[in-house]
Amino acid sequence: MGPSYDPNVCPENAQLGEFRDNHAHSNGRYGFRIFHNLIPRQFPCKPLSDKNKLIEGNFYNLTSYKNGRAGAIVERIGALRFHNFKTADNKESGIEVSLTIDVKDG
Repeated sequence: MGPSYDPNVCPENAQLGEFRDNHAHSNGRYGFRIFHNLIPRQFPCKPLSDKNKLIEGNFYNLTSYKNGRAGAIVERIGALRFHNFKTADNKESGIEVSLTIDVKDG
């Protein structure tokens, strides 16, 4: 949306760089949040299909504590893996994941 909009750029479906060794604490709501989508695929601006498969994304070593709601929350995600996440003393939950039926991982 807006003046820089380009229909050929789809960041919520692009391959990730590296997420490693992060800390989050005492945030108002979430220590870590993926909002709304993160569904990395071979061709980010095209729908998932047999010819446009998911790309695995990895997140490593998050420590998240004393946040106002959750240590980590994700909504619509593709083939993401969360390695060695540690959460503690968050108000409502450690990790929340919203499940949807329209995200297919093959």
